Amino acid sequence: MPTPKEMKVIFTYDDGSKKEVKYVLNPMRSGDNPHQAGYIGEPGNSYTEVIEGRGMGFTNHIDLNGFAVATEMSKTMAFLKDKRTETVVINKHTNPAVYAARTNQLEALKIALTTDKKSPFGGVMCTSSKLTRETADFLVEKNKTEKFLLDVLAAPGFEAGCSEKLAEVMKNLRIIDVSPLDSWEKILSGIFGLNMKWTIGNKPVITEADKTTFFNTKYGFEVLSKRQPTDSELKDAHLAWIGAKAIQSNSFAFVRDAVLLAECGGQTNREDSAKFAGERAAEFEVSLKDSAAATDSFIFDHENIDILHKLGVAVVVQPTRKLLTTGFLKPDNAIKQAVDDYNMVMMRFFLIGADGTEKPWRVFRHL
Repeated sequence: MPTPKEMKVIFTYDDGSKKEVKYVLNPMRSGDNPHQAGYIGEPGNSYTEVIEGRGMGFTNHIDLNGFAVATEMSKTMAFLKDKRTETVVINKHTNPAVYAARTNQLEALKIALTTDKKSPFGGVMCTSSKLTRETADFLVEKNKTEKFLLDVLAAPGFEAGCSEKLAEVMKNLRIIDVSPLDSWEKILSGIFGLNMKWTIGNKPVITEADKTTFFNTKYGFEVLSKRQPTDSELKDAHLAWIGAKAIQSNSFAFVRDAVLLAECGGQTNREDSAKFAGERAAEFEVSLKDSAAATDSFIFDHENIDILHKLGVAVVVQPTRKLLTTGFLKPDNAIKQAVDDYNMVMMRFFLIGADGTEKPWRVFRHL
């Protein structure tokens, strides 16, 4: 097929107004697979590749959504008046493999890497703040001693000498400067507040970009169990909810002390996601005891609670169940009884509309 050079998007609204944007298309190293061509549109003032080894591929660009996760965690911790606002996320195939929040960037990276010791290799690392020299030195040393590699490293700026030192040692590392994305609105994926995928028959499928988060909306939470969460458990519940949002649907994210301990998503049921996350934690000898576990799906029966209890979970976060046409706002008696018998916490987040009424909040993510 001929090589595309430019893409134009025109939206016509119901009031007759129009919005138009043009993208200059540049070829990428590869599309979704090596046999597919790939192109990246240049909208103007966006992120730039500071250093590039073998060029960015399709999934490299997609995995930069890890920067959105890092920013969302950082802003949420600040909103909760927690000083642990330095966040590091390593994405792997569009899911966060590890993440953590600390008062120091390097400490966040170090503790994040103590959980899943396999997936971060070859991943896309994103930081919520300017990359520090000590973080760069750590990565260089880890590469020399352990052959640790990253495909991409993205940060909103770099301390002097960082990018040069990383490029010298980690030859094929693509270093991305995302500092132009200096607001939540600029970071979000999509165009005109909308995101688009393509399905069979050349049909576009469009959804509103999910810009809703803790620090920019009015929200509440309800504790559905007898036991109330502690302050640290409540903060972990917030970060676990962000993890569930960032992981492919039927997700489970397990967080303790502002660290992602294990995660799994993309399964055909939430029970498998919980089990597989538990198996991964066991493989790396990571305890899930006293963790907060959040899912974008719903807890349907007490067996789900049994699984989470066996894994050591203390807090369970699920969406507003009134979204279910056949479900209920509150958990079924058997579920609530199991939660209370195990002395666990069950809670849900919800949004509050302009009129003060409760709005459902779910973070279901399909690719």
